[in-house]
Amino acid sequence: MNGTILEVIRYTLTLLFGIFVSSLFLDIKINKKNILIITSFFFIDLALQAIFYFSKNISSVISLYPLITHLPLFLFFVIIFKKRIFSTIIAITSAYLCCQISNWTSIFVSSFIDGIEDSVYSLTLFFSFCLIARFVYLPISQLLKKQSSELLSFGIIPIFYYIFDYVSTVYTQLLYIGNKITVEFTPFLLCICYFIFCTVYFKQYEEKQHIETNNKLMYMKQTQVEKEMTLMEENEKKIVLIRHDMRHFLNNILNDLENNQSEHAIDYIHTLFDSLDQTVRKQYCLNDTVNMIIASYENRIQEGNIDFHYQLTVPKKLAISDIDLTSILSNALENALKAVLLLEDYRFIQLTIEEKCGKLLISIENNYLNEPIFVDGIPISKEKNHGFGSQSIVYTVDKLNGNCQFSVSNHHFILRIVI
Repeated sequence: MNGTILEVIRYTLTLLFGIFVSSLFLDIKINKKNILIITSFFFIDLALQAIFYFSKNISSVISLYPLITHLPLFLFFVIIFKKRIFSTIIAITSAYLCCQISNWTSIFVSSFIDGIEDSVYSLTLFFSFCLIARFVYLPISQLLKKQSSELLSFGIIPIFYYIFDYVSTVYTQLLYIGNKITVEFTPFLLCICYFIFCTVYFKQYEEKQHIETNNKLMYMKQTQVEKEMTLMEENEKKIVLIRHDMRHFLNNILNDLENNQSEHAIDYIHTLFDSLDQTVRKQYCLNDTVNMIIASYENRIQEGNIDFHYQLTVPKKLAISDIDLTSILSNALENALKAVLLLEDYRFIQLTIEEKCGKLLISIENNYLNEPIFVDGIPISKEKNHGFGSQSIVYTVDKLNGNCQFSVSNHHFILRIVI
């Protein structure tokens, strides 16, 4: 009799656990209204289970569980709470998977102490719910809001485990009799899940890289526009002053010429040229994106007293996208700047970009203080959250089917890229 009561408590708590954990995973707000609705469903389904339990036996309840509990719960979430079908399936099967914690714990403990399996199961169920409510449900509920295509790698394990568990332990005894196909299915499933997860994760990584580079490009464009507007305002003031003083300039030059002071007149003209040159926007090459990227580093180069040399033979249009060009060139310049700014005396950066035979050639050379460390031909950093620039360059160049080479020579760090 006591065993029967504990058994009823066990399966009642299991139902309650599954319903509320599924609700948490689906991010259903736990307020008075929703608690009332969910609790009402719990009692209705509990009554349905009781009918089968008292008319037949517990085995019937277990075998019919997908039809009398999981299917109604699925329809309940989709119809009443308007949840997405695939997200609901993952939430319910994930909650089912969470019951395995209590199941294994009770089996493990009862192997040492007889007669307490149901008690241990119920107690573990309570602690599992507390841990899930405190640490687990939030990240899972946020994951289940993603697009269905992105949910595949997260849903395959709970869904296939659900199917596997019922087929191998409830409707048959294949797992317990050691059927080879059944036993080997678990590592097979793990293998498939691993490859799917890697594929989806890499796709998301690519998208993240694209977004970050695009944001960097947009920021550079915005910064450059602001700099150009400020420069235009300053140049306008200079031009007004030069125009106002032009009569005086010409009179001074005329007086010098009339007095045979040609050298003084020439110096005066050069001074005037210098003033006019200061009102001209600096153009490094024909390509706007390359100009913008280099211009975004102008202030840091000047403030760092860096001897910056460049040789740019770049057409207005390039075969590679602005996003990829920004990813490569901005990371390369950033790495070079970080290296030379550690030096206390002479700082040097040489940038060469040219297009030959349909290939874009990029070369950056700089001196450095600390000898770079290479792993598989790629420089790495010992500092936390550093060293990703070189990896990003390699990734982008590989994606474009190009080649890049990092090397050192005569205490100069050299990066050469062919795309």
